Amino acid sequence: MDRLTSMTIFVSVVDLGSFTAAARAHALSATMVAKHVNALEARLDTRLLHRTTRRLSPTEAGRRFAESCRRVLADVAVAEAVGAEVARTPVGRLRIAAPVAFGSERVAPLLATYLDRFPDMQAELVLGDRKVDLIEEGFDLAFRIGALEDDWLVAHPLAPYRLMLAAAPSYLARHGHPETPADLREHRLIGFAQFGADECWTLIGRDGEHVVPLPSPRLRINHAAALRQAAIAGYGIILQSSVTLDGDLASGRLVPVLPDYAPEQRPLTLVRLPDRRMTAGLRAFVDMAVSAFGDGGRPASATV
Repeated sequence: MDRLTSMTIFVSVVDLGSFTAAARAHALSATMVAKHVNALEARLDTRLLHRTTRRLSPTEAGRRFAESCRRVLADVAVAEAVGAEVARTPVGRLRIAAPVAFGSERVAPLLATYLDRFPDMQAELVLGDRKVDLIEEGFDLAFRIGALEDDWLVAHPLAPYRLMLAAAPSYLARHGHPETPADLREHRLIGFAQFGADECWTLIGRDGEHVVPLPSPRLRINHAAALRQAAIAGYGIILQSSVTLDGDLASGRLVPVLPDYAPEQRPLTLVRLPDRRMTAGLRAFVDMAVSAFGDGGRPASATV
């Protein structure tokens, strides 16, 4: 039998003086009350109650055990109250994984707002473009790009992100503006170093799909920020996410190239472990992220 339940019932028997009164207090039968007391006595290997036909009274062991039970049950009540408060109020720590560009440009500002709103929360944001293991690495949440392979995770779909072509005005002034995807073969295309040597760009427009190969580009870079710096310097055309390029496009340092052509949008998803008892802190961040990056909000973007 559940020991805490048995302890609670035993204290009631001692306080009320009978199995019948304790049974009424707990909506049980007197037989079930007796079974709880008998289970405690068997476990402790000692008699806890003096039983007569007229009354019940605790033995010395029973009296001391009842006092200890009251302290334990009081501590349990405090622990449950603390747990219930944590479930209602965001308190604690979140560990979140996100792609580098999306995490730095979108998630970090959202976290700043989140922590201002909930001062009892702490957060750690880990940026990287690899797939993390939420269990093994101790993450509460992860932003994932592309189709999900872990269908056992709880997924919160966000607005898909998009990539775009861009270059510096100085580069386009020297080399001209490509009019079609085929024209890109005559331009300097800055490759993303995480791709293999057979990297290609697949662009989709109203006239269908176009595959643009990058045969041994002279420059490959493995970080979105460095890619945009090379483009700003006028070296060539890059394919990057709007989250990386928004500021440069607004300032005119970069301009769109072939704006009617882009890779197919890829899913962006916030995933968490399948725990139905989400803490208030976790629930609050998920709600904020879905509101900020969901289909109803601004389209999300992330580096490839």
